[in-house]
Amino acid sequence: MDWRIVGEGLIRRGELLLSLDFLEGYGLELSILNDGKVGRPFKLTESYITFLAIVRYLFSMPYRQIEGFTRALNRLIPKLPSVDMD
Repeated sequence: MDWRIVGEGLIRRGELLLSLDFLEGYGLELSILNDGKVGRPFKLTESYITFLAIVRYLFSMPYRQIEGFTRALNRLIPKLPSVDMD
């Protein structure tokens, strides 16, 4: 038995890949949502909300932790707004 292969397989079980593909069309999606809108413009796209719902579900995060997650994500990717859960 090759223990390096076994060990690598166990390591890969811990990998979690979250797709950030929604970032490519974020500006376009946001402009489409706000086109013709009256009042305060939307800051979050549907794909960003879906991404956050997946993160919340996978990690069993309460809403306050999701708020902290989005603050940290905003520091890494400034075009993504932090989310106020109030």
